[in-house]
Amino acid sequence: MTASLTLPVFLRVGSTPEVRLGDFTVDLDGEGTLKYGRPELAQLLRAAADEVENPSPDEGGDDAVADG
Repeated sequence: MTASLTLPVFLRVGSTPEVRLGDFTVDLDGEGTLKYGRPELAQLLRAAADEVENPSPDEGGDDAVADG
């Protein structure tokens, strides 16, 4: 019988609030060994890159740093 393990994945850049990107699910074989899900991991990392490059409007898109 094959089981799976689902892990939530969050991203935080600097002091910004963390953003939940989604879940990463991997299959476990009968002995509890992970079956690596490379395509699923790649999709999750692409979503992370998109979130960093295109923040939602309520997160602000201005990366300017104020002079102090």
